[in-house]
Amino acid sequence: MTNAVPHGVKPSLSSTIMLQRARSLRVQITSEGVRLLVGGKGILFGPQGLAVLDLFAQPMSLGEALQTFKARGVQHWMDMASTIMALHRAGALRDVAQDESPLVPAGGGFGSVSIHVAMLNDRIRTAGFMAGIAEVVCPRDVVVDIGTGTGILAVAAARAGAAHVYAVEATEIASVARAVFEANGLTERITLIQGWSTEIELPERADVLVSEIVGNDPWDERILEVTQDARKRLLKPTARFVPGRMRVFGLPVTVPHVERMQRTVTAETVNHWKSWYNVDYSPLAEMVRNAAHPQFYLKPQQARDWTQLSDPALLAEVDFATFHDRDIAQTITATATASGELSGLLVYFELMLGPTTTLSTHPAHADAYNCWKSPVFLVGEPWSVQTGDHFVIDYHAGSGRPSEVHLSKP
Repeated sequence: MTNAVPHGVKPSLSSTIMLQRARSLRVQITSEGVRLLVGGKGILFGPQGLAVLDLFAQPMSLGEALQTFKARGVQHWMDMASTIMALHRAGALRDVAQDESPLVPAGGGFGSVSIHVAMLNDRIRTAGFMAGIAEVVCPRDVVVDIGTGTGILAVAAARAGAAHVYAVEATEIASVARAVFEANGLTERITLIQGWSTEIELPERADVLVSEIVGNDPWDERILEVTQDARKRLLKPTARFVPGRMRVFGLPVTVPHVERMQRTVTAETVNHWKSWYNVDYSPLAEMVRNAAHPQFYLKPQQARDWTQLSDPALLAEVDFATFHDRDIAQTITATATASGELSGLLVYFELMLGPTTTLSTHPAHADAYNCWKSPVFLVGEPWSVQTGDHFVIDYHAGSGRPSEVHLSKP
């Protein structure tokens, strides 16, 4: 097999370009294919994905890779070539002649300007972090800000009196942070380090860790892994943290009928499809009923008027200075404080940013500019509860896996 391109394939790479697998990829194997988490964005690839990643464990030219690959015919070869180009576009394969730091394409992920605009517009979030930093950072402290983004929290740390701030950022938004530090006259006191915090070294250990890497699912930006690594390698034993503590809550709710109809398959939707298309989709409804954790995301402020059926249930509490276990498993028996249909659990979090500063994404506290979304886990078959009834919440979350919720009768 030569590296000639079959008719119909339009490569976007030259055969001489040297490619290598990007660092810090997270891989999930699903029934649909290989899911890669690249720069905070999940991308699904077909069965060739793992073979390509293995092939480019060491630098290799595109032409050499296509010659090395043992294809079982032209279609197999074309699938491999397409996968290589798709992985390069996604940032999972890098050009070794270029710096690896821009792992996220400009159109998506945490390198996207639009995401940072939304976070800066979320004044409660940003001002809350800045207030917490002002409470925690002391004069002459050394601070490391992991996931600095546009640099706003590194600037806040410097203005709080830090002797020096190390601002760590792996995506291409780092160029904006550098310009912000220059525009605010802080280049002598803030050092920008491009790369993943788990792979960089600091010239000195820090007194304070600042890290706004809390995802929509609170754990999905790897805050536990990143913090644990920083404690081992980047921080002093007496280091302080912003945020210092996170608590995750579940709010049992009645998901409005229209929302539920749009998000899952019910007997009603199956009947609609049958009348519209004359196709029986009851097997799909059965598959959804058996799903481990059917869920969707929405801004918590959109759920402000939903019926809340009990007090918030504490699902997890983490002190970032002392935690050890990254796997979270909690079973809670909740008591209904209102009557209604139990059809979902909305998950939100509370951050302790300083001695007197907290930030909550509870629907009642999130305003119109809140940039986080809350996961809503749906009940397969909703049931009616009366005030005083008990029900059970099983919550599993933490390291390297999506959160799972199951609600049941005791």
